[in-house]
Amino acid sequence: MSGILIVDDMPVIRSTLVNVISKKEMLFSPILEAANGEEAVALTRIHKPDIILMDIKMPVLNGLQATATIRQEQPNVKILMLSAYDEFSYVQKALKLGARDYLLKPVRPNKLLDLLVEVQQEIQDERRDLRTVEIVKESLQKTLPIIETNLVENLIRGTNPEGTTIDEALAYLGKRIQWPVVLVIKVDNFDLFSQGKTKQTLQQFHTDLVKLVHAMLPDPQGALIGYSNSGRIIVILSANQSLATARQLHEFGESICRYISASLPVTVKIGLGKRHMEVESIPLSYAEANLARRYYGRSQENQVVGIDDIVDDLSDNQTSSSFLVQKELQLVQFVQLNQNTEANLLINEIVDYLSKNDYVHPNTMKNHCAELVTLVAWGAVNAGLDEPKILELLHEQVRALSSWNSAPEIRAWTLNSLSEMMTLVEGISQRQDAIEDAVEYIHENFRRSDLMQKEVADAVSLSQSHFSSQFKVKMKMSYVKYLTAIRLDEAKKLLLTTDHSIAGISEMVGYPNVTNFYRHFRSHTKMTPAAYREAHSH
Repeated sequence: MSGILIVDDMPVIRSTLVNVISKKEMLFSPILEAANGEEAVALTRIHKPDIILMDIKMPVLNGLQATATIRQEQPNVKILMLSAYDEFSYVQKALKLGARDYLLKPVRPNKLLDLLVEVQQEIQDERRDLRTVEIVKESLQKTLPIIETNLVENLIRGTNPEGTTIDEALAYLGKRIQWPVVLVIKVDNFDLFSQGKTKQTLQQFHTDLVKLVHAMLPDPQGALIGYSNSGRIIVILSANQSLATARQLHEFGESICRYISASLPVTVKIGLGKRHMEVESIPLSYAEANLARRYYGRSQENQVVGIDDIVDDLSDNQTSSSFLVQKELQLVQFVQLNQNTEANLLINEIVDYLSKNDYVHPNTMKNHCAELVTLVAWGAVNAGLDEPKILELLHEQVRALSSWNSAPEIRAWTLNSLSEMMTLVEGISQRQDAIEDAVEYIHENFRRSDLMQKEVADAVSLSQSHFSSQFKVKMKMSYVKYLTAIRLDEAKKLLLTTDHSIAGISEMVGYPNVTNFYRHFRSHTKMTPAAYREAHSH
């Protein structure tokens, strides 16, 4: 039924209209009355009728003024204007204000009733259409997270969604990704946490976890979130403006850790990939983030770790990670050192390990082997290979993986992928010779305070980024750590074999600022230069 409001300043007209409409009482109820435009506005706010019969000429507030106010507040109401004046200006104003129709007094009862039934059918059709739209929206809201999760899976593998492209899928979700970086968030000890919980409870936990992460995003339209049933969330984030540096990303990860632990009874590990320029490079950022997260996966505390933290940790000879992660790190080193035979043997060892443990399900094994090959691609890129070329090969290999299902087929695919990539690693051995030349250059020039990494890289004809990654592989530490170590070793010799002042020694080993020298020396030896000289001079 449709509520109807009759607005006219003459009681006899209102009474006549009520009598006419009452014949269709089952279709129009309740029937309300107002004597002027002001009363009409007030009654409409309270009762929200579907249809209004509005006279134009009334005291206090005329029909056109009342229509303007009502249509602004309730744009879906149907207003039929009534007037004894057949003037074009009135008709024009009424329709411009959103009136449904314009009737001249006196109105013939049958014509009025026919028009009201027609308008009522319009209202029902509109409500049915609106409900259909709402149903579609509800269905879409349930589907979007699935589409987003599938897109995340495609992006970290370097494949296109089925039947569409990455750009089309992003546009469908209303997303844009610029300068992507990947975060892998894993709930600590999830197997223990999930024991005794129903499937519905765990699904709700995942939903809550995703909502918490989503609430922390600085720009939800610039991020994608995918999740699985293993307590793991993958976030692809646009790392621009406030998240452009490694430090900003690390602080952002720490804020996510705190927020999750404050809201849920869990701690998490977050692996951070590096910021890349193109969407096509997302598999590399994922390889970095996933390896970093897994390297520290056994400790039970909130932690954010990036791939550079792993390299620094390895240089200190710490082995807190699992057997599998250590093998994968070793594989990356074989790739970067162009040791093809060793890499093949290790790939077989890793696949054997996967087969004998909890990876016997083909899809699980395929996912892990795809991640293994992505890691090899990451190692090759960081060793100096052309990124677009290695990514194109990676994408081709991953697309081919969908055709293989048995363990022998997956093993063959993994070995073939490694072989294909190693054919692109021909120049890595020469680059390792360049690192040896760089070490010699550093030893010849470390006493200069202005010796910068770029100068050393230029001296051996490598880009600064390639030099940095290859130096870490070869020397097991960063350029800065290595330079600091040889400067301080020289300082120790001078302290024990000469009578030079500490300030003089500081300058001789490349520290014109003696305060910086004191700080680095104490951090390295746990004592001041003077104390070191005193302790070792006897």
